[in-house]
Amino acid sequence: MDQDKPKTDRVKRRKTPRKLSETYLRNAALYYLQRHPASVTHFLTVMGRKIDRSARAHHGQDVEAMRAFLRGTLVAEMERAGFLNDAQYAAALAASYRRRGLPERSVVMKLRQKGVEAPPPPEGHDEIAAAHLYARRKRLGPYATRARDPQKDLAAMARAGFSYDVCKNVLAGGLEDTPDDF
Repeated sequence: MDQDKPKTDRVKRRKTPRKLSETYLRNAALYYLQRHPASVTHFLTVMGRKIDRSARAHHGQDVEAMRAFLRGTLVAEMERAGFLNDAQYAAALAASYRRRGLPERSVVMKLRQKGVEAPPPPEGHDEIAAAHLYARRKRLGPYATRARDPQKDLAAMARAGFSYDVCKNVLAGGLEDTPDDF
């Protein structure tokens, strides 16, 4: 019986991927995009891997035709249906990063890694307030629960992407200097 054997003895078999067809790619795209928000760039990468996996398992398929269908027709269909919208995706991610207290520089870099252009910061975006949010979340500087080396706190905030002046301002200030709007 399989249950009596230790897990290391069981061989895990990968399912063989389905043969490529336009219907299969469309259904796979819908299934993926219903579960995960994605940029067009990331969507093309994920679906390209799916095409490659199927091509390795089933020889003689027209891979280039499927890639052309993916890049042209399928992306346009998903954009029309509202599943792919880079501007909306970038705005949602940027808002999430800003709520976490990340500096604007880090927000822009993270969005570039995702393959989308960063939206401009909202009116009244304050780097000092973001730094206070970050320090409070990480318990640095005036938010520390136990005594820490101030150089380590400064280094942690600098690694997060805050400028030296902003870091010094936040770490040197007390809790009475914190902005009230967060």
